[in-house]
Amino acid sequence: MLPSSQPKAIVIGAGILGLAYARSLKLAGFSVDVFERSAKASGSSIRNFGMVWPIGQPKGTMLDRAMRTRDIWINICKSANIWHKQTGSVQLLSNILELELGKEFIERENPHRPKLQLLNKEQTLSVLPIAHKQNTHGSIYSGTEIIVEAREAIRLIPEYFAEQLGIRFHFNTTVTEVQPHRIKTSTQKTYEADIIVICSGYEINLLFPEVFAAAPITISQLNMLRSARISQTIPAVCAGLSFLHYGSYEKLPSSAIYKKWVTDNYPAQHFHGIHLLISQNYTNQLTIGDSHDYGQHHDPFQSNDVDQHIIDYLNDVLDIPNLSIAQRWTGQYLKLTNGKSEWFEQIEKGIFIANGPGGAGMTLGFGMAEDTISQMIG
Repeated sequence: MLPSSQPKAIVIGAGILGLAYARSLKLAGFSVDVFERSAKASGSSIRNFGMVWPIGQPKGTMLDRAMRTRDIWINICKSANIWHKQTGSVQLLSNILELELGKEFIERENPHRPKLQLLNKEQTLSVLPIAHKQNTHGSIYSGTEIIVEAREAIRLIPEYFAEQLGIRFHFNTTVTEVQPHRIKTSTQKTYEADIIVICSGYEINLLFPEVFAAAPITISQLNMLRSARISQTIPAVCAGLSFLHYGSYEKLPSSAIYKKWVTDNYPAQHFHGIHLLISQNYTNQLTIGDSHDYGQHHDPFQSNDVDQHIIDYLNDVLDIPNLSIAQRWTGQYLKLTNGKSEWFEQIEKGIFIANGPGGAGMTLGFGMAEDTISQMIG
């Protein structure tokens, strides 16, 4: 450790994981500086749904981490006057097989999850009137999910952390070199610290290309949409295809049969890893997605075909009159290929990588930082 009355930490990246580690390190007694190459966070942390989504995490460590993250989000948003809404979520079940999966999930998970219910068709339409009246067979309701407006919240939290916790943020400052206990920036300034945490996604490839090349990771690219304002107010929504996406649904008795059904009935959606998610912000706009195409390189061209596959599936499960798309964008995040839930690694003395929660940074970030901080300072 550096000779100092207070230990020092540097966090690289001001997205959700960078903010989470900055908070945990500060609460552990460190003086914390956060470096962000852009004027404000612009990566995957602002390109998502703003969903804190415990329903998707398997029981045990990951669900506990998600619920802890949820509580931290609520406390921060209330204290910092950041918009958030405890919406809960509705997973639409649009055929008999999905209804059976819903029953299997409820039976297995009810002892482990608060506020979990299987709703029939009439109850579903009461909670979500825009559900497709012909195709809806029921739904899974969960009361634990919350929504923030990610593109605003991620950019408001630094001001709150600076004022309330004394964390120093250095925006428009690119870190060009990382060595044990020291970083160098593009302005040729050097900063020293006991601990350095790299939370900047793909930027790891620039700082430690050999570590990045050897890591068990791929890059997931998503297509995302935002609608114009709608008149209805809705909870967070997902649908049957989510049974193939989240760890919480793994190994249900009917999972293999359902996967075969999806490949036969939604081949394009299955190929592009599409499963419907919808969140609604305070202006009643909907964030709609998403797709998952994996690889080490992605062209920067958004495919209208993929967008249309998302909309086609949406129209099978929802009935939203005059839906108009106002914005389209892509996002990318690192995803581990070895089945682990995060990429947390010490690569040199005092230098740590904290990344790779697989698109669940909003749901797991604060809890992940709390769970791993002891490995840095122990």
